[in-house]
Amino acid sequence: MKRLVALAVVIFASQAIATFAGEPVVSSKQVIAPPPPPPEFFRPNEFDIGAFGTYATGVGSGAHAGDLHGWGGGIDLTYWFPWKYAGVRFQGAGLDIRSGNGSQSREVTLVPGFAPVSVTTSGNNSVAAGVLTGDFMLRLPLDDFWPSVHLAPYFFAGLGGIIVGGGGSEGRSVSETFTVTNSAGVSRDVTFTGRRVNAIRDNFGDDRVLGHFGGGLEYRFTPHIGIFGEAGYDLVDGASNNFIQTNFGLRFAF
Repeated sequence: MKRLVALAVVIFASQAIATFAGEPVVSSKQVIAPPPPPPEFFRPNEFDIGAFGTYATGVGSGAHAGDLHGWGGGIDLTYWFPWKYAGVRFQGAGLDIRSGNGSQSREVTLVPGFAPVSVTTSGNNSVAAGVLTGDFMLRLPLDDFWPSVHLAPYFFAGLGGIIVGGGGSEGRSVSETFTVTNSAGVSRDVTFTGRRVNAIRDNFGDDRVLGHFGGGLEYRFTPHIGIFGEAGYDLVDGASNNFIQTNFGLRFAF
């Protein structure tokens, strides 16, 4: 019986020692790995592909300035340098440019000595156009300062060109006959022939070079998927054709 009591005392004492001994001592040779850093949402040596819708509106001083507008879409390819705050971009967009002047009527004297006649012209013209640009880019990822804010304002400036297509009925032959009357009451028929001219195409003329600058915002949901919106002012060769282009779309980063 004494032996059983002694054994119980020894077991209880050993448990008490283990309880009050504290945490186990870690060997100085044991290294605890630090937690991995959070992923970067805007990275150096990054390659981006963007797809966007675009809207353009004329702001020049020509006859159609302010009435010109166009909808379309495009893509862009961007490479960010090892210094992740700067990069280069190639962007291309296609637009259907339209004029909203509507039909206009005016009095025209077709034959000297005869009364003028009313001539109606259509102001609803359209033309296809492509805008190609190469840009230098600067961006500032805000998550460098606020880790949970994956937003980056950016700025761009570059050069490019606008390629203007023809209108649907441009160049088609037209013929119209007018009845004119002189002051003596004598009437005669006068027929005029010519070719239809697209007023927008005539205003732009040939393809033109352009410079542009602007800025935008990009938000990243993940390090690879984001959305963006931007606006640029395009300075076309021939200031009457200047326009503002607004893009909004998705971007995938590798």
